[in-house]
Amino acid sequence: MDFRRIEVIFLIVFFSLDIFLFLSFRNSQQLVSSSSTNTSTVSEMRKRNISFGTLDSKDGNAYYLGSQPDNSLAQNVDKLRNQEVQYDEEDHRLTSTLNSTIAVTNDNRKKIMDKFLEKETNVLFGRDYKYAPQLSTTSQMVYVGTGDLGDVYDKTDQLVFSIENGRVDSYTQTHVKSLIILHERQSVKSEKDVITNLYANSEIPNNSKISYANMAYTKLLVAKNSTIYIPVWFVTIKNKDSKVSSVKKVNAFTGNIIKNSTNGDSSYNAQ
Repeated sequence: MDFRRIEVIFLIVFFSLDIFLFLSFRNSQQLVSSSSTNTSTVSEMRKRNISFGTLDSKDGNAYYLGSQPDNSLAQNVDKLRNQEVQYDEEDHRLTSTLNSTIAVTNDNRKKIMDKFLEKETNVLFGRDYKYAPQLSTTSQMVYVGTGDLGDVYDKTDQLVFSIENGRVDSYTQTHVKSLIILHERQSVKSEKDVITNLYANSEIPNNSKISYANMAYTKLLVAKNSTIYIPVWFVTIKNKDSKVSSVKKVNAFTGNIIKNSTNGDSSYNAQ
């Protein structure tokens, strides 16, 4: 499809969302903070045995991004070797079972699988992904789409290796060939603002540790067969007693806390 035509399609989609996004922004509870308030909150968090590193107080910028479904995986599937592959045309998802499993440990698995990604006969577009320990578990290694505009923490652009009995035996993959900027960049909340706001809203319990705090793009919604992405802070909180971790999501534009959808989808309704 001609790039100019794609651009026009996204402009139409985005303008059709303008009223929706504007009303969502107006109706949302804005994050109100000051340097003095944040400083006192940080001190209170430490007194309650909440561990975290240095919190970045610098505001950044991000975009509304868009993409359209593409068949880049299906078009290149014949390049893969030593694996059984299936492709779901509806979800644009590739599923692979390796002919020979790969032995890994918690200590070496990133090094081994990073090397595995370098060969296109192993994984298509492997260099378009980076390892995301924040999203990974002992049984799954999650790689996320990455590029000049940032990382994508979303099932539409993700590579997930399955591990069983210490061996990688299969993977699933989705791929976004290109992202288009739909609107001029806007300011986003800082890491410090997001963390202190989560605490103020009782989202961070006492005796816990903030393991990760990363901002990445995730799906906002799908309109006219086009996917719209928005920047979101992903904050991982680990309970020091139970060792159980949970991930909190915060709209990076507004600072609003995003509640998980009931259907388990990675997308969410604007708040």
